[in-house]
Amino acid sequence: LFDIALYIHRGLGDAMVDGTPAVPRASPNHAEGDRMTFDIGRAVLAMTAALGGLVAGGAAHALDLLPHRALYTLSLAAVRGSSDISSLDGRMALEWADACDGWTVNQKVLMTLGNRNGPAVTNEFSFSSFESKNGDNLRFTMRSSADGEPYDEFVGTAQRSAQGGKVEFSQPEGLTLDLPAGTIFPSEHLALLVEGALAGKTWIAESVFSGTGPESLHQVTAFIGPEIPVGSRPLVPAGTGDATLLALGELRSWPVSMAYFPLRRKDAEPEFEVSYRLVENGVAANLVLDYGEFAMRAILSKLEFLDPPDC
Repeated sequence: LFDIALYIHRGLGDAMVDGTPAVPRASPNHAEGDRMTFDIGRAVLAMTAALGGLVAGGAAHALDLLPHRALYTLSLAAVRGSSDISSLDGRMALEWADACDGWTVNQKVLMTLGNRNGPAVTNEFSFSSFESKNGDNLRFTMRSSADGEPYDEFVGTAQRSAQGGKVEFSQPEGLTLDLPAGTIFPSEHLALLVEGALAGKTWIAESVFSGTGPESLHQVTAFIGPEIPVGSRPLVPAGTGDATLLALGELRSWPVSMAYFPLRRKDAEPEFEVSYRLVENGVAANLVLDYGEFAMRAILSKLEFLDPPDC
């Protein structure tokens, strides 16, 4: 079975999110253009923070969320306009686990971007969170670095109620964010999406706070396409992939597209868009994240289901 800890240690760096590294600061040596790179990384984490809750099964309002580990291979899907990006490759590791009274997500992204006008830069992004099963509390930590140099760190908690909610950051210290009434957190959002697909819904819109930073409050509009006939589009080519991945091709699935609109800025255009294939057990495969200037592909290459805890 796939051991995500081994992949993270060997391929994505030795340190998972554990609260021990020193507080990173944005380096003045980074050009302003690098800010776009880290916004992209935050978008990746916002997307996969949601996907951390995307393994489910059962009828609406009775989802049986399945803990799992997954590894995605990242590559460049498209470049548009005057973008300076010439190449992209990397890996994204994700673990979603049941903590009895909540769900935990641990993610690590390693991404190397080639630049037509300069050297390639290797960026690392890590994210961890705990979301209570009643949907009212979220704890989160996000860190990023470029070529091994710390860049950003966001640590905090979020609470919600019927009247709204509030985010309090311990890093940066003193930063707060008000959440509008109706805001939900990632695992609940994806549970609603799985429920919607199983119930035949085609459109779902929610206000979602992902915990990847102060700009991670989005209006997320999801479109669910017609069901893909079983066996008509294999998730992996014949003769490739392990038994777990091959078995996904024998299940019902739907094409899903999600647009992330920054709620605080009221932009008419989405900040980024994500499309993927949603299997009936909730696994997300063959993702494409479109950031405007370029699009990135994330292919599910390893998947392991975990035993539930003894609560």
